[in-house]
Amino acid sequence: MSREKHSLREIKHARTKIAIMKALVAAMEKARYDDISIKRICRDAEISEGTFFNYFPEKIDIVHFFIHTLLLKAIWQAQRFVPERHKLLLVEAVMENLAGSIPNANIIYQLIAAMINRRELPRKGTVTALERDLLYPGCEGIEEIEMTDIESFFVECLKEAVKNGELPKSADLEDAAVSLMTILTGTLLATKFSDNDNGNIMYHYKRQLRILWNGIGAKNS
Repeated sequence: MSREKHSLREIKHARTKIAIMKALVAAMEKARYDDISIKRICRDAEISEGTFFNYFPEKIDIVHFFIHTLLLKAIWQAQRFVPERHKLLLVEAVMENLAGSIPNANIIYQLIAAMINRRELPRKGTVTALERDLLYPGCEGIEEIEMTDIESFFVECLKEAVKNGELPKSADLEDAAVSLMTILTGTLLATKFSDNDNGNIMYHYKRQLRILWNGIGAKNS
């Protein structure tokens, strides 16, 4: 995507929004989410507090935006290598990409804690084509990825898996979607307190997904 289609003002706006997000993410590498003030975020992003609220109504909205950017990249990566009609493999690939996209584990735990404290999942939001281009230069086609939230993504993949014959029509998709959300977050927390991580989080994801797929009658699981 060419940035020449956008004005300098639009590019500056997008860069500032991304800078705010990166400031919070960097702070979460060592600090608790609840202890990170908007004042600190603004200082690190080199903006005024008044400017902050032109981009995000609340601090939690930065978390939503960050999670959406991760999900977009994870889906884009997965779709490049997973065949179109293999939706269960797509779910696995997206999970692995999400787990591998954050180098500092403390960030993952802070994100989960923020969601739990607010009792809400990331709301469906927007990451513009320009923001995607600035965040992920060279990821051709990422601007075409449809915006979604992780739960909706799981549900749609499960529905398509039934249509494709990967799952039986009798599969309880609502329960399966809840199980996927549990695996996504619960496995991360469980491995934090485990003395035996068997290598990495991907290993545990694959094991838990195999159990789920077998339990709901997936073919070739």
